[in-house]
Amino acid sequence: MSKACPPTIALFGAGKNIGIPIVKAFVDINSPILVIARPTSDLSALPKSNLVTVARVDTTSVSSVAGILRDNRIDVLISGVSYIKGGVDAQVAVARASRNAGVKLFLPSEFGIPTGGGTDPMPKAKSDFAEYLKSIGLPSLRIYCGQFHHSIPWLSAVDETGTFYIVGKGTTPQSYTAVSDVAGYVAHVLTTQTLSNLFDIELRIEGQRATLVELGALYSGTATVEHVQALPRKDMYYSEVREYLQNNGDRGIGSSGWDWASGTDDENRASSGNAFWSGHRWLTAKEVLRL
Repeated sequence: MSKACPPTIALFGAGKNIGIPIVKAFVDINSPILVIARPTSDLSALPKSNLVTVARVDTTSVSSVAGILRDNRIDVLISGVSYIKGGVDAQVAVARASRNAGVKLFLPSEFGIPTGGGTDPMPKAKSDFAEYLKSIGLPSLRIYCGQFHHSIPWLSAVDETGTFYIVGKGTTPQSYTAVSDVAGYVAHVLTTQTLSNLFDIELRIEGQRATLVELGALYSGTATVEHVQALPRKDMYYSEVREYLQNNGDRGIGSSGWDWASGTDDENRASSGNAFWSGHRWLTAKEVLRL
């Protein structure tokens, strides 16, 4: 009996945060990937490999994107767009094109805290988009990973100020995962699992479970730790967003095991998807941040 052909993969949203790492992860396992980008996108950071093909197209044109996907017989479309830069809405045209071109599975840009049934603005926008995918009959796979290890210095403002700021208590466990682990997980799952087994499911992964107090302790000897009610506003980019994320962390929302419907966190649920990458050693924050 012949082995099934691996799925053909495309990525939309080749940004530095998660898109390019995902492309690199496919190259690392010798798997080809098509990158769909706007004509003006800077793709200089893409890996230089014959496994990477670039198609530049007006990504707001459903017919143009569908033509690219159809010509390349794409089975899976991965979105790496940024919520902050309006990427969630930009996914709509690409999703319609994917459905029209016969794409079998769509990975919306999640790669953060759980969003299913979310009521806060960002989770709700992502949850609404997942419902849109259902409404057009396009199966989706949503991957939650908590927060990226490399976001910890930004979240706490430690690199900018020399102080590791904790808004509130900072004693609630949250999920943190290395970008390279998230990207590698995406590539591994899509190339080892039967696609139909991934239709309309949520996979929750966690590289490390830790509190902000525990993470602050990693900076012992290099930075002070200070508990505050609010972050300093002067010259601090997105201070309100950081406060919001830290306050949510105190509620448990920073965990991959968070459930919006019940308002509860489940430690076992947070890492339940890790089983799809059996034997993998997940990086710690100390390793990623070189502390």
